Amino acid sequence: MDSDDGRSGPHREQSLNASFDADPHGYDEMRASGHMARRRLEFFDNVVAHSEGTVVEIGAGTGVLLRQLAERHPDRSFVGVEPLQNYVEFARQQAESAGLRNTRFEVGTAEDLGSIVGGASAGLVISVDMLHHVEDVGDVVAQVRQAVRPGGQWRAMEPNRVHPYVLAYHVLTEGERVFPVRAFLRLADQGGWRLHGRRNMYVFPSGVQKVPTWAKHFERIAERLRPVAGAVVLDLRGV
Repeated sequence: MDSDDGRSGPHREQSLNASFDADPHGYDEMRASGHMARRRLEFFDNVVAHSEGTVVEIGAGTGVLLRQLAERHPDRSFVGVEPLQNYVEFARQQAESAGLRNTRFEVGTAEDLGSIVGGASAGLVISVDMLHHVEDVGDVVAQVRQAVRPGGQWRAMEPNRVHPYVLAYHVLTEGERVFPVRAFLRLADQGGWRLHGRRNMYVFPSGVQKVPTWAKHFERIAERLRPVAGAVVLDLRGV
């Protein structure tokens, strides 16, 4: 339900992150705080722990998630790919300040992934709220497959269009669009990916900073019902 985290293909002219385009510091703080951010980190921390090889994030923004993962997994290598030059510069500065030697950030889009990270070099690719902004999803599917080694993983987290608020926001907001899961999975299947798992996440929206323990338990149960979950997460494996 992070409605303010946009990505786009190389030919789109509107802003990528609305009012945050020129404010990487503000965007970084927003993405790092709150209940949803903590759950997102917890989820991807577990994904990294059960994967191997280099971790690549497409649409990495200011790199907050990738930096957090790199701190937790110092024995792994991380690459963030992001189209906004100022975001990449900010991410590099923050990584250097944190003393991270296992992380690098590159300017580019998912459509450039193969040339940025090299063929069959990644063990895991992650993407968060990025695919529903892409012009040519088939191209991205092919590029990610090219970059991932055989048997590698791709975890894609996208807004759940079955959720009433998410649907309304992505239909009515300029520059947004819904994410058609079935259409994407058909393209993924054609591009050499197989669906290994699927789940829903988030009942509380991104503005919620903290929830009590009972609410955390409630969320894990309630989000199994797709209409109340803000995001859908796809576990894809390369074949």
